[in-house]
Amino acid sequence: MRLACVVVVAVIVLTIAELTSARFREFTGDHSLTSSFITEAILLVGAYLVIDEIIERREARRWSDLSSLGLRALSAFARAPAEIIRRGVEDLAVETGRAQPGSRLDSDEASPSRAENYQELISAYADELGDWLRADEARTRTFGEEMRRSASRLEQAIIRWGPTLVEDPDSAELLNLLPDIVDSARSAAQAIVPASGWLDRVRGSEETQAVGGWTEEGRQLFKDSLLEILKNAGEFERRLSA
Repeated sequence: MRLACVVVVAVIVLTIAELTSARFREFTGDHSLTSSFITEAILLVGAYLVIDEIIERREARRWSDLSSLGLRALSAFARAPAEIIRRGVEDLAVETGRAQPGSRLDSDEASPSRAENYQELISAYADELGDWLRADEARTRTFGEEMRRSASRLEQAIIRWGPTLVEDPDSAELLNLLPDIVDSARSAAQAIVPASGWLDRVRGSEETQAVGGWTEEGRQLFKDSLLEILKNAGEFERRLSA
């Protein structure tokens, strides 16, 4: 930008001098080679600035497309843990006959207001949801496995897209919400069905212990983790759609 201003000022000054100064016209007439060098230098710099502007706009458009693609990909993985919670809440509502906050949310239907509805339900019924999940061992294991799987997939997406998106301040702010979702999803899974070992690299699954006692500490961890997931996923969607 500064270089462009300098070039414009130089062109204006030389033009005015050419039109108003007889001594300048005399100088350029007597030193035609020098005048040619000055003219060619100005034209060269002008051409450089035009080409540079074209390249910058092309790169900005390319970056915008890449950033949008990365955020959409992350959004799908960020919603997954929240969708698991919503399915659990809705299945519990079906079994108990309690009114639901709405039909199941498809990927394109998430909204901050509906996320808040689920946060209110979890605040009130997290213990009941945990008891309902733990009442059936298969249901408990499914919840834990789905939560751990969604956390791992989101973590992999962060690793893949993070180095690119972190270069943009707005995208970096969104990106900062996602590690909390990963940690909370794993905490929720751990609270409801503790893992007994590390990830089995051969089978690609995680062994879990049989459902044991349900402590107050475990209940609180489960509730806090679910609320953290819903809060951050909702905030991510709100900022993304803003």
